Amino acid sequence: YTIRALRDSRYHNSAYAVAELIDNSVEAGAPDIQVLCMERQERLGTQLRWRLAKIAVLDNGEGMGRRTLLEALKFGGGTRHNSPSGIGKYGMGLPTSSMSQCKRVDVWSWRDGSVPWHSQIDVDAIEGGDHNVPIPERLDIPELWKAAGDKEIFSHRSGTLVVWSRLDKVQWRTARGIASHIRTEVGRIHRHFIDADIHRMRVVAFREPRPAERNIDSRIVPNDPLYLIQGTSTPVPWDDRPMFKPWLPTPRGYRLNVDGREVTVEVTYSIVKREALVTERVTINPGSLPHGRHARHNIGVSVVREDREVLLEDAFLREGGSADNPQNRWWGCQVYFTRECDELFGVDHNKQMVANFTHAAKVLARDDRSNQEILDEMEIDDSDVIYQIVGDIRDQTRAMMRQIKQMFAQRRDPPDPSPANPTPEKTAIKTATDADRSSIEAGHEQPTDTDSDRDNIPATQRIRDLKQDLEESGQDEDVAYQIAEMLVNEDLAYWFGPAQLAGSQMFSIRSRHGILHVDLNTDHPIYDLIRHVEGRLGDRSESDPAFQASVAIRLLLSSWARMEDQTASRETRIMIQDVAINWGRQVAKVVDQLRERDG
Repeated sequence: YTIRALRDSRYHNSAYAVAELIDNSVEAGAPDIQVLCMERQERLGTQLRWRLAKIAVLDNGEGMGRRTLLEALKFGGGTRHNSPSGIGKYGMGLPTSSMSQCKRVDVWSWRDGSVPWHSQIDVDAIEGGDHNVPIPERLDIPELWKAAGDKEIFSHRSGTLVVWSRLDKVQWRTARGIASHIRTEVGRIHRHFIDADIHRMRVVAFREPRPAERNIDSRIVPNDPLYLIQGTSTPVPWDDRPMFKPWLPTPRGYRLNVDGREVTVEVTYSIVKREALVTERVTINPGSLPHGRHARHNIGVSVVREDREVLLEDAFLREGGSADNPQNRWWGCQVYFTRECDELFGVDHNKQMVANFTHAAKVLARDDRSNQEILDEMEIDDSDVIYQIVGDIRDQTRAMMRQIKQMFAQRRDPPDPSPANPTPEKTAIKTATDADRSSIEAGHEQPTDTDSDRDNIPATQRIRDLKQDLEESGQDEDVAYQIAEMLVNEDLAYWFGPAQLAGSQMFSIRSRHGILHVDLNTDHPIYDLIRHVEGRLGDRSESDPAFQASVAIRLLLSSWARMEDQTASRETRIMIQDVAINWGRQVAKVVDQLRERDG
């Protein structure tokens, strides 16, 4: 049962399991750490393919003696359980991470330049009844690994080599696949050690017949989700300078008493620099650029224990109305604590979870009420430091999101509420409004709640409320007032506005103060297409085919908005919205194909 428990240990992915081995190298004080990925040719049907066959971690740390190696391979054996510092926890990292990915792990470790001690864990042997870890014996390292790893590491007077073979639970089939994820995940998990130049890390890939010929030989550089570190994996020009800036002047500290000792939890916030949102054209979404795509994979609150990241907590990402709101990529937050706080945060045995922190985040971060209201309802003591930290993070991230929305508003061209010449947008809005009015007057359809609001709410109140809504969506105050005044005074029923929406959504519909807002997703290719077409119109007349095509697209979307507005059933409305998301996915596919074909 023990081996089954080991094999069922859950890691976020295989790169996280490799990070557990790197933890041991870090604890051993290794200046140099290499991850070696070996491919072997396999026959798949009628073809021969190169497939990942073995993974090894090599270091020049302090090494292990015979007894230490034996203990390290035992479940919970470890030697640093009572250490007052360091990133280890229960001494389960080596066997747990190894057995979660492979059926055999071999370890060679040496000290004082002597012949290494060797032992292994073999799943087949254990399932056959041999439950004891073999007593380590002197055994030289195979020539294959000596050729693959750096000679300088092997020539060091001490070090360790851990080799996984018979890989059966690794997600990636090729060396290139896992090497890419190791660079990303390990670069983030161990970023503070790498940035401080305490440990140098590399990932290497080779093929079995030629171990000295490296297909991949890449340095692992910091991957900072706060984007405050220089010399990182962020694409140029942000690789050698911070892409974000501190949100608060200094980290926020929380002092607490743990077993009679005062410790401090530090929370650091960061927010994107305005220049990182600047693009060649305002229609280009900065999230679609290389540095924006990089930030997309670093979304969340980074929880760091003893300089080593435990996880990137995504429970706070519902802020902004959607778990996938793209604006979440433009802020960062790090919670830092020491091992004395393990029980407080709820750190699990393989450092993949902080259960108490995550639970508090899910309770507070997704509720719009005040922290105190929520805590009172749940009968939680407001002095509970975890809930205090999480509540502060919720408030600060929301404040950063508001700032980010303002920055996006400032980078957009403000719309002209009353252009001298007709625009496709204004033409579509007026045409759709007139069509609705004519249909109601002819008795073909009944007025909706939106129509009633437009007729019954006083004009001054509608202008005030619409102005406030437009400001909250990112419009400048003066422009928001001009738009609201135009919509009310001209008795229009629609407005098209830009918004960052989740996933494949092409648009979303909101009924507010007598207006159907059609929010166009700036992350969707149809948005760039519309802006591209309309940006080239200039002073062309309404009879121009390009002008009419743009009007037609907007009329299609306003017609969908009207259909949603006429749907009274909540279940049917949700079904319609699901169809719209699928439609957006299909539109994105064909527009992307058009871009690829036409450049």
